[in-house]
Amino acid sequence: MDSFYLQLSRLGLSALLGVAGYLHVVSPEAFNPAIPFPWKTEINILVGLFEILLAVGLWPERTREYAARFSALWFLLLIPIHIYVSWQRIPMFGVNDPVILWLRTFLQPVLYFCALSLQKNGWLMAQLWREVVFIHYEVSAEELQQKVPFPLDLFEGKAIVSIVPFIMEGIRFPFLPAIPGLSRLLELNLRTYVNVAGRRGVYFFTLDSNHLPGVLIARWFFALPYRWVKLVFSSHTDYVFSSPTLKLRAHRGAARTSTAFDLWATERYALFTKRGSATLRGVVEHVPWPLQDLKVLELTDEFSSLIGEELKLKKILGTSYCPRLDVRFRPFQKI
Repeated sequence: MDSFYLQLSRLGLSALLGVAGYLHVVSPEAFNPAIPFPWKTEINILVGLFEILLAVGLWPERTREYAARFSALWFLLLIPIHIYVSWQRIPMFGVNDPVILWLRTFLQPVLYFCALSLQKNGWLMAQLWREVVFIHYEVSAEELQQKVPFPLDLFEGKAIVSIVPFIMEGIRFPFLPAIPGLSRLLELNLRTYVNVAGRRGVYFFTLDSNHLPGVLIARWFFALPYRWVKLVFSSHTDYVFSSPTLKLRAHRGAARTSTAFDLWATERYALFTKRGSATLRGVVEHVPWPLQDLKVLELTDEFSSLIGEELKLKKILGTSYCPRLDVRFRPFQKI
């Protein structure tokens, strides 16, 4: 059964589409100024019928996924029209106040993401992860549990914390290309492993990135503990990744068959976070990790002390490397 939040979002979007569609059909002349083509009335009536169809389609289980995705595409296609109306200050329903017109324009991206959030199986964001390194430590399960708001998932009775640096690029949303200059960043995260309501996943203590817009978006919209930090990566010979609190130099080895521990630590298709008292789950889709050997040549780690000085990581339990992995995120949902 859908959560109350999801039902409320569906109701709001359906009402908005239904009312807009009805107005397009019964009063097409009110929208005619926004259409820079002939056959204005006919176009507006067709638009109205389409919006009513989307509004109705959001409810039956067989059609709601398609309706949510087409609604997102529709709001995306409306953005140029709204920009045209706002730029030309074309009166809509007798209103030509530029502030109101531009507010309607900026509402379209919000509605786009709102429609995408109504999907259950569709994806919200695609990314390419490159030069991924896993450094796994064993820590005290009893002490670690005090730092984590979810039940820990243990490997053979051991609690594991991992440091994971990598490059994230090719960030894009449905129907849109990656945006140059805004779709590549470095990331360094500190994570552990949890089991929430029978679903194995990852919990992040922190996610450091050198990309301020990405940090702000992740914190505001996904409630993830991102921080804006200077990060440096190079791979001319050895793998080198550094931050103010971590210095790593390593040698990448040959491909290998994943061990039972590799599969336990990496084949995680969910992440969990808290927004206030609510629990959010994000679903991640990808093929199994193509792992390679990794030999750590030099490691200076003050980064893991963010968990707490008493849990500062010392003994490395295992390491691995992955050259690239395509991933897709489904919308986060309250559970």
